[in-house]
Amino acid sequence: MEITTLIGIVIAVVIMLLGIKMIIKKPADAPSLDADLHIDPDSQTPIIPRHVRAQLAQQDTARIEPSLSDATAAETAQTEKKEPTFIQLTPDAQQKAEVDTETTATLKVDEVEKTESVIETAPVEPIKAEIVPQVEAVEENKPVAAEFSLNANIEKAEISDFNEESSILDAHLHEQKIVDEESALANAETVISLHIYPQGRVLSGEKTLKVLLKYGLRYGELACFHRYSEDGSKLLFSVLQMTDTGMEGFDLETLSTEEVKGLAFFLALPHSDVQNAFDTMDSISRLIAREVDGLVYDQNHQEFTPQLREFWRHQAIDYRVGQPVEV
Repeated sequence: MEITTLIGIVIAVVIMLLGIKMIIKKPADAPSLDADLHIDPDSQTPIIPRHVRAQLAQQDTARIEPSLSDATAAETAQTEKKEPTFIQLTPDAQQKAEVDTETTATLKVDEVEKTESVIETAPVEPIKAEIVPQVEAVEENKPVAAEFSLNANIEKAEISDFNEESSILDAHLHEQKIVDEESALANAETVISLHIYPQGRVLSGEKTLKVLLKYGLRYGELACFHRYSEDGSKLLFSVLQMTDTGMEGFDLETLSTEEVKGLAFFLALPHSDVQNAFDTMDSISRLIAREVDGLVYDQNHQEFTPQLREFWRHQAIDYRVGQPVEV
């Protein structure tokens, strides 16, 4: 035989043996239920393989739920299986037990006779008297709602009127008196005023308040808005609102719901820093006029041109005590 024939026979035998082994070999065990679950990324739900679902179905069919009747039957069977226990007593113990039973029986008969005699002889009224206190005791044990009342024994502090002298209060009042006396409004002989009127409309009170606060004016005495110097020591000028009857103060409680026809800026003369006061009033009045889309007029109701500005500026600077302002 040739070598190739022998090699072919050997390969055929090996293939046959492998095939027989694969046929005889037991199938691999199916995966258990404890294996990790695979989660579907789209629905986020577990993917249960077919063999696992088959095992779950088999478990559901093979499982038998216990019932209450089975438990009671098992308990009765256990109790039936229990055998009674017997205790042997000696003759002396038996005699003693018989004597004890006889004495207890006689005692019970005596007690029954006594209770019968008590029931026959006892009147009805004492029984009622005993029941009533018990009922009252039960009623007393019921929770009672708490009652609140004022404590009349609280000590009250007496506040006496302060009539003594205070150096701090006196110093404060003295400083305020000096400020009031030095105020330009308190010593005013005349004023120079500028008026702002919105074109073709009126101002809302809320808009007026926001604009005045925006440019550094603060509400104060005489129901006016005031502008002070940088250090807050001097009053520069004040602002009133224009009405049909003239200039009036502001009412902060109703200002947000009112309409303002115009604003009046006025500088009280004489003034210790009149040049700074006039220039500040002039610049802020023009800024506010631009803010409300209005025009600035002088106290003669003429539009405030650069020529009139210089004229009223010199009038304010050149003013002396007792000197009338030219109109």
